Amino acid sequence: MQQHITADAAREFQRRHDAVLAALREEGRPQLVVTSTESLFYFTGATIEALERPFFLVLDADTGGRHFLVPELERTHVLGFWGTDNQQVLAYREFPAPVGEAWHDVLAPLLKHEFTYEPSTPAYIASVFDALGGSHADVLRPVQLVKSDYEVAQVAIAADYARRGVEKLLVGTYPGTSVVEGYMTSNAIQRAVIAEQQIFNPLASSITVAAWPAPVSSEPHSVPPLAATLDGGPHVVMALTRVNGYAAECERTFFTHAPTPDERDLFAAMLGARALAYSMVLPGVHAAEIDEAVNAHLAALGYDDHQQRMHRTGHGFGLSAHEPPWIAVGSDDVLAPNMLISIEPAVYVEGIGGYRHSDTVLVTQDGYRSLSPTADDIDSLTLTTSSRFRRTKGALVRRVAGVR
Repeated sequence: MQQHITADAAREFQRRHDAVLAALREEGRPQLVVTSTESLFYFTGATIEALERPFFLVLDADTGGRHFLVPELERTHVLGFWGTDNQQVLAYREFPAPVGEAWHDVLAPLLKHEFTYEPSTPAYIASVFDALGGSHADVLRPVQLVKSDYEVAQVAIAADYARRGVEKLLVGTYPGTSVVEGYMTSNAIQRAVIAEQQIFNPLASSITVAAWPAPVSSEPHSVPPLAATLDGGPHVVMALTRVNGYAAECERTFFTHAPTPDERDLFAAMLGARALAYSMVLPGVHAAEIDEAVNAHLAALGYDDHQQRMHRTGHGFGLSAHEPPWIAVGSDDVLAPNMLISIEPAVYVEGIGGYRHSDTVLVTQDGYRSLSPTADDIDSLTLTTSSRFRRTKGALVRRVAGVR
């Protein structure tokens, strides 16, 4: 077993293996074939970027075993990940390969009629699976929806670094701060992860901490220019973390000048929607109902234009930063203890800026617990103080980064 697979992780991998086999047996399916990077990590801890050489993990409900088919180039790499020392690891020659030595030539004899595969499987692989008698089905989703205590603990670690990222960026912020100065917070948080965590997997970790200045803060999936500065209007700091495979986030709307009455009203509307959403986080609540209530609340305040309310109330966390349950109108998810979600209702004003806080939240037996708690009131998030030290440091950062 490789050193980065701890005893706790090994027990978790066994739990996942057993849970999926039980789901397959309940549905009368003989096998599940997974190919995606996240699913391979989910079952083995292997950090793999398949590129043109695909990987295949075959979970067999009849035998309780598994086969791992990999490119010959990767055979040594995968040996030692969870389950690989007690299973048959097979390899195909290369891609492309001569007839008889390609991945489908080696994989076909392993597959049973009416096996299933992930809906996300690439079309060129899915067409081969279909020809071999397979069909796609989302067997993993019900298993992954409610997290184990192990998974909650891992996401909580990522969420704490996200919280720290937000707080660190805000501490260094002053009127006129450049975006590139905020980005440097990402490096500081990654250094903290490396120093503080017993294990650091760089292929399964990423840290992004940055400020989206007004008016770009109304475009949450844009990329703010490095030379942009934090002047008037609402800004949003986003800390998006993935630590050893597990994702979380923390976000706050803030100001570098005293907010105007209109800005205070918009901020209060966002906070009210957020409080309403939190009040509804309970086991048994339909996720769509939370988003419906938030939409109605903001509409009553006059924020009912689609552009202003284009953001759902939340989403799930796990190995991905965006996964079920979806806290959105149209979702059929029902909250349950140990689900991990974001709460982030937002109001966007095109050309002005965005108003959105976000936290990583654990659904508990009697409500919820925020895993990324930090200040959320407008006074704490109004940062009008400057200093010669901060300005000088900012100038140095811009010079080193080549940003003018």
